[in-house]
Amino acid sequence: MPDREDNDKKKNFLGFRLSKNELEKLERIAEIEKKSKNTIAKQALDHWINLELFRKTNSMFILSKSIFRKLIAIANEETLEVISSDMADLIADITKYTVVKPMDFKHFNDYSINIIKFLGSSGIGWFNNIDIELKENIDLKEKKIIVKALHDLDENFSYFFSKVIKNLLNNYFEINITEEINEPSSNLMYLVYRVNSEK
Repeated sequence: MPDREDNDKKKNFLGFRLSKNELEKLERIAEIEKKSKNTIAKQALDHWINLELFRKTNSMFILSKSIFRKLIAIANEETLEVISSDMADLIADITKYTVVKPMDFKHFNDYSINIIKFLGSSGIGWFNNIDIELKENIDLKEKKIIVKALHDLDENFSYFFSKVIKNLLNNYFEINITEEINEPSSNLMYLVYRVNSEK
C-alpha cells in the first residue's frame, strides 16, 4: 500500500520544460550563487507566486526602485508620513491574513517572520536582507525590537522605512516606544526600539 507521505509528495510535484535560453540563464544564476538549478528555480517560482498574489489581491502595479527612490527624495515630511502610514496599513493587512492571530505584542515574533518574508527577496524585494527581532532581558525588565536591513536604494529610503516600522509598532502592536535609536545609512538600516508592552 502506498505511503501517504509519498502520495502527498506526488501531489506537490510540478514539472515543466524550459527553453534553451531560459535554461542557460538558470545555469548562470546557479553558478553565480553557488546553488543547484533546482534550488534557484524553486526560489524564483516562490518569489513570483508571492509577488503575483500580493499584486493581484491588493490591486497594485509594479513600480521600479529607481522611480520609487526619486519619489521619496522629493516628498515633503507630511507626504512621507502619509505614505509610510499607508504602507504600514498594507503590511498589517497582509500579515494579519497570513498569521491569523491577534496583532499584538504577544504574537510579535509570528508577525515579524511574515513581515521579513513579505519585504525580503522572496516577497516584494524592498530588502536584500532584513531581520526583525524582539529581545527580552528579564533581569532588567527590558524589551527591545531590533531591525537590521540591507538594501540597494539610498538614505532617503532608510529614513522612509524607519517611519513605516514606527507606524506599525505604534498603530498595530500593543506597545509604547520608550526610546528610539535610528542609524540609517545609504544601504544599511539599524533601528532599536526600547519598548513597553503595556499601553
